[in-house]
Amino acid sequence: MSDQSPPVPPSLLKLERLRIRSDLHFAAKRALSERRKELNDQRKYIRQEMVTAAESFSGSQPTVGIGRPTSLGGKTLDGQRRETLAKLQRWMAAIDAVDAVVAAAYDELSASSGDAGAYQAAAEHLQQTVADWGLSQ
Repeated sequence: MSDQSPPVPPSLLKLERLRIRSDLHFAAKRALSERRKELNDQRKYIRQEMVTAAESFSGSQPTVGIGRPTSLGGKTLDGQRRETLAKLQRWMAAIDAVDAVVAAAYDELSASSGDAGAYQAAAEHLQQTVADWGLSQ
């Protein structure tokens, strides 16, 4: 009787490669989904800040002391409000640009999910091979 075990079928090795690629696919998809959620949360925050800034004081400046308009670091309140809104709009534009990149990556990943599907089909097909090897539980 020989102590040599039969060679491992190439189909089992291919199945494992497909399984790894499937795991990578779903991990990447999950990471991209989480990133999109983070970006949407940031959008909500920015929108709230924009509403707050837009509703802040506007109009004539009250005078303090000897007739000077109230200012923040040399800026009028309206100037400060406009600057804050402009900064928030730039931030929103940056988030929109990043989200477009993430969305494209997600779409590309979804379009290339063939390995994940191939793994599922191969796994079902190779169940018998695994059982023949005595590796099923």
